[in-house]
Amino acid sequence: MPLMNLLVIVFVLGVTFAWMIRGMFNSMLHMICVIAAGAIAFSVWEPLALMIIGASPERGFMSFLESVAWGVALLVPFVVSLLLLRTAVDKLVPGNIVNSTIVDYAGGAICGVVTSVISAGILIIGIGSMRVPTKFMNYQPVWYSADRATAGGSLVRSDKLWIPVDRITSVVYSQLSKGTMSTSEPLAKWYPELELVGFSARISPGDGSGRNAIASKDFKVVSTYIVGDPKGTDKVSDLLKDSVNNATQKYVDVNSKPVANGYLMGYVIDFEPGAKERGKKGGQLVVSSGQYRLLVEDKDGNTNSVFPVATISESTEANQFGRWRFDAEEIFITSVGGKSRVTMGFEFVVPQGHTPLALFVKNIRVDQGSLTKPVEYADTTQRDRIVQTGSILKGESSARKLDTSRAVKYNATDRDSLIRQSTSISQIMSTQIAKRGLTIDEANKNAIVDGEGIYDIKTDVGRSNAPQGKALKVERFAVDKGQQLIRIDVGVESEIGFLSDAARDASLDEPLILIDDKGNEYQAIGYEYTDTETFHVRYTRGSTLTGVQDTPSLSRNDPDRKLVLLFVITDGVKISYFTIGDTAVAQFVPPFEAN
Repeated sequence: MPLMNLLVIVFVLGVTFAWMIRGMFNSMLHMICVIAAGAIAFSVWEPLALMIIGASPERGFMSFLESVAWGVALLVPFVVSLLLLRTAVDKLVPGNIVNSTIVDYAGGAICGVVTSVISAGILIIGIGSMRVPTKFMNYQPVWYSADRATAGGSLVRSDKLWIPVDRITSVVYSQLSKGTMSTSEPLAKWYPELELVGFSARISPGDGSGRNAIASKDFKVVSTYIVGDPKGTDKVSDLLKDSVNNATQKYVDVNSKPVANGYLMGYVIDFEPGAKERGKKGGQLVVSSGQYRLLVEDKDGNTNSVFPVATISESTEANQFGRWRFDAEEIFITSVGGKSRVTMGFEFVVPQGHTPLALFVKNIRVDQGSLTKPVEYADTTQRDRIVQTGSILKGESSARKLDTSRAVKYNATDRDSLIRQSTSISQIMSTQIAKRGLTIDEANKNAIVDGEGIYDIKTDVGRSNAPQGKALKVERFAVDKGQQLIRIDVGVESEIGFLSDAARDASLDEPLILIDDKGNEYQAIGYEYTDTETFHVRYTRGSTLTGVQDTPSLSRNDPDRKLVLLFVITDGVKISYFTIGDTAVAQFVPPFEAN
């Protein structure tokens, strides 16, 4: 039994009683204010959430705003609007109408029920849109189908409250958006399952510990495609097979209904570094079936949400690609290697008679009309052939047009002092010292997994200050399987450094990039800076450097300042360039291999 049931019952009974004893007229006025405040809150919900997410910093204390943006954007306008409306009503109608006790109690109770149900519904939808565990109060309004035999991995409506305040609130405002409070873009059209969208975005590894929101600038839909007859005449059971697994994938829609005929709609998305996880999980993009949904519309204008059945991405083997089914509970697909920009494809079942209206990526809406015309594949065989080559993920060309006029042609095959492949940090410190700014994985040889810290050379770091016990030393950075850490010396004396002829005219706010021979980019995720007094280290795999401006300054007048950039790249790739934006600082001849 969800704990949420008890809280809702107590809330509804308490609020109903409080307004019952205030009389019917007073209770009715408050009910009207609550309904109006809810309408205002839902009308500003989406744009306000996008604004909060866009203003949320990647790092630091205020970075938590991103994870609560969708909840705050609903609850704060509701509370503020309610206070203002109630204050205005009290000024306009200072008196009360006294009826008989029975009428006052009965009418007050009825209005109190409406007030309490809508208030509780908005509260649950708001809290459910924040980054809280998926098992929060044992309430999961959408979850994997319990009928695994016919719907393995499908997300469907799940828990239902005894007093379904969230569902009632969703229906009330959906109907109002098409009726009394109708607009050209009704809530009912874009959010037909309003009570589910916040929770579905929280479905992620670690009981919902993954990011539940990203900014619109952190991704772009680069291409679309269709598998099967666009008229939807194909059997869905045939479309849910592929060359790797000929067994039919089990699938039902969000209302647990099987879909007989339709077609597959695919979306290829480029994710920027800002879309990746942060903290201990930093450096990788993690996707779940709940965080992506397709809004489809039937011929009568009714809409409903569809969750993906599969994703397409690069496999752990270099230059190999695969199609991974969402055909079981809690399947999470993770990007591999260290590429800054990750490209993935997502496939959805579009029922016959329906057309795609919009794609939602962690609740960020992308209208279908803004996307390119889909490529059509007659059947899954054609699609699988394109998947195997990886060309299905290559939409618009994003290869940089580099200015190589000043680039230093550099031979790095001998791994000299300017370029090193090592996870060791240049200064040894104790775990106690390191924790002043850095997150340490003590179970993994005290490796640094995230953070930024500034330490005193004389008292905090160095071999003379290092603890004797190996278990107390911090000596290395953490990298994931299939990745390598590359260190590039960009200090005062480096011929490929920030003060070199090649780099001096580059913009300060352009990313610092290693580019491999396939055109894949790996942006700098940190640095080590040392001078006579301090050791400054930054290692943020989920937050890349914005440019030279993100690093400590260098001066030819102070050769004691040392700066080394840190890059996490895919194991086995060959690096061809080091660039600042589109300006090539070094061209590696021949390309050096990370292995």
